[in-house]
Amino acid sequence: MTFALLRHLKYALALALLATLPALATPLMEMRAEDLMAMAPDLKKALALNPNQLLLWQQTESKSHALLRERQSRRERLQAHSKTALEGANVELRELGAVLDAEAASGLAEEKQLREWWLTVNDALDENQRRMVASLVAEQMMKVADGGAQRSQPRGKEDGGSPRRGGMGRNKPGSSGM
Repeated sequence: MTFALLRHLKYALALALLATLPALATPLMEMRAEDLMAMAPDLKKALALNPNQLLLWQQTESKSHALLRERQSRRERLQAHSKTALEGANVELRELGAVLDAEAASGLAEEKQLREWWLTVNDALDENQRRMVASLVAEQMMKVADGGAQRSQPRGKEDGGSPRRGGMGRNKPGSSGM
């Protein structure tokens, strides 16, 4: 097989997998755990946590970072494995699809676990602190909504894409947020 044919098969597989995903209508679904974790230190300061809340926060933050590091490492290994498989003479796209399905399922389970950990922290907050958190999430949703509209536009030549194609630049399956 030529490199061009392998590339076309890769795109066909990606399109087939994208077609099976449910349509996500709300910007909340585009929030990524990694983005929210980057905001955690500032939020922690703003919340003025008591000692018990602070201990719970630190434990949750540590577990969250460990989970996200492991997920990133796992996805890098998956990317390398997929690239090698696609370059092989006897590429089996169904097997690759099964691996991607397993990764997507793992990602969903991790997102649920992250939400549970952080909802436990939220349960430990007082009403004023909870309002601050809700306000931050609402603000982040607005940023995602504004940025999401830009991401859905076709990429032009200046962005590294073809003027005839939409950008398929999101290659992080299951990367929705907490």
